[in-house]
Amino acid sequence: MAELLITPSQTIGPFFKYGLDWPGGENLFPDSASGRRIHIGGIVTDYKRQPVPDALIEFWQADASGRFGSSRTKASGGFGRVPTDEQGHYGIHTLYPGRVAGADGRMQAPHVMVVLFTRGLLKQVMTRFYFEDEAANQDDAVLALCGARAPTLIAQHDAGDPNAYVWNISLQGASETVFFEA
Repeated sequence: MAELLITPSQTIGPFFKYGLDWPGGENLFPDSASGRRIHIGGIVTDYKRQPVPDALIEFWQADASGRFGSSRTKASGGFGRVPTDEQGHYGIHTLYPGRVAGADGRMQAPHVMVVLFTRGLLKQVMTRFYFEDEAANQDDAVLALCGARAPTLIAQHDAGDPNAYVWNISLQGASETVFFEA
């Protein structure tokens, strides 16, 4: 059997845990922020559907009123950063986001913007996720552009908890998450 060698794309990491670790980054808003508290968790997988244990995920979102950047100790409200664990899992605690206007002035469905850093990527990838059963999803211009792949951007209710959602990120393959250009 031939020896497997490291390819150039694998030489850039994983270094994220050491340089970008942010304790408490799983809490996007302080306890004093008003709105419906929710939990989002999931797993990051590669093209072989194997867990990615060394990814770093950033989340940005509006508060429950649709505003960005409310004050928070050590950070602006609506921002968080978490690593995946050894099994590729992540989790955040946040508020159900309000609607915000898009570049065209139309209101967008509630969503959370996501930036993913991981081994093998020379540049981060960006995406967003929406919420299952949100009526505004039908009119969201960005979600409509995703066509048949739009379901990869929908966080599903976690069984048994109305305030918990599951959203998995697939880096490649048939169920690849929709990623956007910067």
